Amino acid sequence: MNGKLLISLFAGLLLAGGAGVAWAEEVECEPIEKKDKECQGVRHYPIVTINTETKEISPEFVCAARDSVIEFRVVPPGKTGVGAIAVKAKDPLNTWLIGTNFPHKKTIEVPVPGWVENGSVHPYNVIFDDDSCIDPRVNVDD
Repeated sequence: MNGKLLISLFAGLLLAGGAGVAWAEEVECEPIEKKDKECQGVRHYPIVTINTETKEISPEFVCAARDSVIEFRVVPPGKTGVGAIAVKAKDPLNTWLIGTNFPHKKTIEVPVPGWVENGSVHPYNVIFDDDSCIDPRVNVDD
């Protein structure tokens, strides 16, 4: 009985974790004008700010090291619901570059695996619950 309960709980957590991004599957963003020629930020502690009112992101081209965690901060506080923002890789093979502000409405954390190619650039979409979106990039480089 306990084994079945644990399996059920684990399956429920998996379903709940992915449910917040399901609405973002069909949205395709137009690429934004590339203002940043070089990636910005601290590679080992990458932070991206998503403003849900202006629909802007900073930086648009973030630096991240392999085995770091990209922290997406959703601002302004209290204005966005849980699961209302999604991060989704443009390349379906980049399964690591996906997340939503669930269960924490103020942050999305995306770990960068150690196997990601050093010196690679990964475009992704930030999708809002009204289906608007922006198209930034991550530069993975140690």
